[in-house]
Amino acid sequence: MKSYIKVIAAVLFLGLAVMANTDTKVNAAGVITGERPIEGLSYYLEKCYEENTDFSIAELFTDAAVIPENVAFANVNDYLNIRKAGNTSAAIVGYLPKDGMCEVLDTKDGWAHIKSGKIEGYVSEDYLITGEKGIERAMCLSTLMATVNAGTVNFRSEPDSSSDDNIIATVKCGIQLPVIEECVISKEDDTIWVKAYCDDLEGYIAKEFVDVAYDWDKAVSLAAVLNGETTVGANSLRNQIIIEAKKHIGLKYVWGGNSLVTGCDCSGFCLAVYRACGYDTSQLPRASYDIAASSKGRTVSLAEAKPGDMVFYGSSSGKINHVALYMGNGMIIHESGRKYGCMVSQVDYRHIVKIKSFLD
Repeated sequence: MKSYIKVIAAVLFLGLAVMANTDTKVNAAGVITGERPIEGLSYYLEKCYEENTDFSIAELFTDAAVIPENVAFANVNDYLNIRKAGNTSAAIVGYLPKDGMCEVLDTKDGWAHIKSGKIEGYVSEDYLITGEKGIERAMCLSTLMATVNAGTVNFRSEPDSSSDDNIIATVKCGIQLPVIEECVISKEDDTIWVKAYCDDLEGYIAKEFVDVAYDWDKAVSLAAVLNGETTVGANSLRNQIIIEAKKHIGLKYVWGGNSLVTGCDCSGFCLAVYRACGYDTSQLPRASYDIAASSKGRTVSLAEAKPGDMVFYGSSSGKINHVALYMGNGMIIHESGRKYGCMVSQVDYRHIVKIKSFLD
């Protein structure tokens, strides 16, 4: 039987609220109600800090993080290829990012049979941190994540659902958002919010629509186009763009950046990859929303999209705030934000506002 090591003990918010104020109640939906207005969470936090100096905001809603005894982490500068079999000629089925977590199922001839998230395959043992060092790494790298548990959820610039004007993105079930602050209570209706990152955006999502827990970066599946199969000509500009973009998986996010060496933001990355492949971007605007609105290029549907086209994301009202490069096979590559940097995602992970082709 696997043994697990508890990292952070769960703390029930109900108990904390009752200790702080007997007039305060928590209903079945997890919404705080009371006879007097709640003036933010500061009062309760101060009480908790007075009684326990080790108390953390993160402990209010989170489950305990647990570490499998066979845990391992990718010891690479960018990403580690996960292969279908234990040899370098086997097909790539996914990648494990720098400091990505996996469980080692077995080892043989220098190869580790691993599982990470939904991906199972083989990696070289030389690039894994295992054993006691792996457990120590797990303790250092656990990250508080909010996982969307509803169909499609609004991500807002302010913790306020009384208007749709502050919706800056919509995210789908299963998407994970790095948490900035876990407990933000609306003074208007006592709704509990989670402050988080969505790509390079900071915003709020209602606590009832997310599960908050500590987790680690996991492997990501690579579409057929990442396995060397292309949906366009091998020597075409489109294929060159995808090959170039893939070289930079893990490149850090830098707001305003446009360097494939020191870092980029989302639009900077798309334009830098185009330039690296010989495409003149001097006639294209710099910001994602301006590129989308430009007279350059043509709008295409998702069914018509080809590798190298730009996919623009935003709110359901059409406000654009993110852009990615379409890879084909339902996948994109993009500078996703401060936590993950350049990564591969499903094309429909967020609300698509527009897709444009500049390469025909």
